[in-house]
Amino acid sequence: MPARTPRRRHAAADRGTPPRHVVFIGMGAVGSGMLICLSELADRDSVPVRFTVFTPHPDRARDALFNAEPLFDRIEFVEVPDFEPLFKMVPPYDRLLRGTAVIINAALPAFNGPMIELALRLGAHTVDLASDMYNEETERTLAFPQYRHDAALRARGCAAFINFGVAPGMTDFLIGERMHELLAGNRQDLEVESIDLFLLEDIDSDSVIFSWSPVVALEELAQRPRVIRDGVLVALEPFSSSREYLFPHEPEPTRQYPLYQEELLSLHRAFPQVESISVYTGGSEVELVKALFQLNLLSKRTLPDRPDLTVEALVRSLLPGMKNPRRIEAYLRDGTIRSAHFAAAAEIRVSERIRTERRTVIETIGLSYQRYRGLIGSPYAGATYISYPTAVCAAILLWHTLEHMRAGRGAKLVGVLTGEDLAKLLPRSRAHAIRRDLVAWDIDLFGGVRDASES
Repeated sequence: MPARTPRRRHAAADRGTPPRHVVFIGMGAVGSGMLICLSELADRDSVPVRFTVFTPHPDRARDALFNAEPLFDRIEFVEVPDFEPLFKMVPPYDRLLRGTAVIINAALPAFNGPMIELALRLGAHTVDLASDMYNEETERTLAFPQYRHDAALRARGCAAFINFGVAPGMTDFLIGERMHELLAGNRQDLEVESIDLFLLEDIDSDSVIFSWSPVVALEELAQRPRVIRDGVLVALEPFSSSREYLFPHEPEPTRQYPLYQEELLSLHRAFPQVESISVYTGGSEVELVKALFQLNLLSKRTLPDRPDLTVEALVRSLLPGMKNPRRIEAYLRDGTIRSAHFAAAAEIRVSERIRTERRTVIETIGLSYQRYRGLIGSPYAGATYISYPTAVCAAILLWHTLEHMRAGRGAKLVGVLTGEDLAKLLPRSRAHAIRRDLVAWDIDLFGGVRDASES
């Protein structure tokens, strides 16, 4: 079970050390989990931290932290009806942003650009959890919009850490770590033939419970999936080209469907020599959206008697909204949610000459979160089985990066940086510490190597 948040104030703060100022834009299921985890890491490492949360709904932000109220003495909640004045540093926001070290976008990907521009004025670093990638420019350039600010960030000595979380985020870091190790030997005969990432999002409950916003779920899963084939981005039909994958701790293989997600572009940018890259997803929530799609309930057609209303819009209006944290915790306590499992497994297909013949092996790297009921009674109670690993993975990766920079060894950590970049730039001691912390926060790691001929 994750460590409970200490109620004592920081020893370092008592010695008069200036606290690190972390700003959150928005505060929901993932943001609240990040804040709690950052607080726990700060307490463990005796680093004083204070938080400012800018949100249109401070009452909802407090409710998302309802099991972590002892942290409120180091959090300032600021109501922001409109974020534009904040991004422009209109008074009194200029005063409230003073001394900011890191800005975290826990709201919408559309805020990534304005957040980076704000951080450039402040000389701060930024973190986002996802990219605004479903547009023609990203598909044409295969680059996230955040890269527009790369040169300015480098000139300012700041970093924008993008696509943090569990998937994307920690998946990029773990894959990047192994890929950099494989390529470090500079073996001319070694070839990475493909990278395939498989995601499991499975929940067993008596009610329909979305682990994230149903609107986001529909938009992401109903997009035309893309894959990299022969180095080119190729679009597929939704829910086509499925595969079976057996995750650790699962009794049966799970049907997996191609998904257009950040890892696809991020891995392609980091390792352009790999000609085949795919991201797949499956599980109970994916099957629900697949059923809606196949029943034409995500159709853009208008209703016969309502030309102003599409079938998809009607379905979205009828879907249950995301449950609030107190309801999620109640579902866990009363057994409505019986179990849940999130996992990510990457398979890297590697070919090289061994002795007199060429052999191909598949290297597997992955993580698994299946101790969901362990959140009962913890500060994280009320998180979903997706928001919890997303939050703690983002917080752990961010914390160790900041601590590396605080030690004066982060000169190369500037510009737009992904998990793959950090896997190369952080020392092995930090990478090992990240792995140990993941396990301490109930994220299991797994891996192995097998002969490709056995697949």
